[in-house]
Amino acid sequence: MRTTHLATCGFEAARTLPTAGKHGHSFFVTAESRVADLAELRERLTYACAPLDYRDLDTMIASPSDATLAAYLADALGQPCALNLRSAPDRGVDLDEDGALRHWLSTGFEAAHQLPNVEPGHQCGRLHGHGFRVRLVASEDHATIAAAWQPQFERLQHRYLNDIAGLENPTSEVLADWLWQGLAEPLPGLSKVEVFETHTAGSRRDASGLTIWKEQRFEAAVPFDAAGHYTGHSYLVRLYLAGEMDKVSGWLRDFGEVKSLFKPLYKRLDHNPLDQLRGIERTDCAGIAAWIAAKLTPLLPELSAIDLFENAHEGARLSLRDAR
Repeated sequence: MRTTHLATCGFEAARTLPTAGKHGHSFFVTAESRVADLAELRERLTYACAPLDYRDLDTMIASPSDATLAAYLADALGQPCALNLRSAPDRGVDLDEDGALRHWLSTGFEAAHQLPNVEPGHQCGRLHGHGFRVRLVASEDHATIAAAWQPQFERLQHRYLNDIAGLENPTSEVLADWLWQGLAEPLPGLSKVEVFETHTAGSRRDASGLTIWKEQRFEAAVPFDAAGHYTGHSYLVRLYLAGEMDKVSGWLRDFGEVKSLFKPLYKRLDHNPLDQLRGIERTDCAGIAAWIAAKLTPLLPELSAIDLFENAHEGARLSLRDAR
């Protein structure tokens, strides 16, 4: 198992881009570190971002693109980190700890579907629809990613997905794989395709295979200080499962089944003091994730990672194996 911590910071700044001239952004940065704990990482990231807040980046960084800005922040952090920089609501860059840089674009489409191979009475067997969200990660720039996405968007938007060749059983796993195959030629640097079927569940296709995730929120109390005082958080837990897609169901695992298997643990977590959980060693995000992993892995052998966030953007990631 490997634990990393995630912290975030935002800042407002102006810059000049070749295609847009000088303008302003609300930048949002997430740092992931295997070295620093959450408090230290938050402090380091805040310190790194502070000189950029309400500044003209042209005077500080030569050609302040998303890529050069991410590299600047990584250097300012002074320790091994992965960075996600969001320069607009729908785009940004990922900078890996090893220095590999990729651009990401968040987009989506509206469509109807039904799953023909589920058991009778399953809600997904009924005709329904989603506002699907898609996140594409590639070494190509944002304009190239957007151009590659446009033909796929036109094929999917306001369609009944089952009528499209290759999407006769349009689970999110099948859809992620279908997009991966369809974008491979126009985007040879494609790294990830993520399909968000709902706000709490989705699928990812990359060179290693398929990963799905399911989210759940719970409210809980934790000790605050040595005097025995408590505080509380609205936690988010995200369960990642990696493996092979079943050829008949089109699922790696039914999202509803994942939720059902987690439900007994949810009842122990929600509206409870977490330090009183039997077997828990510590009540920071990493400790809570480790407790969940110990209880859930026997029931979900596909479990590959757990994200545990104590607020909207900060927490810990526990990788049980290759979580991609």
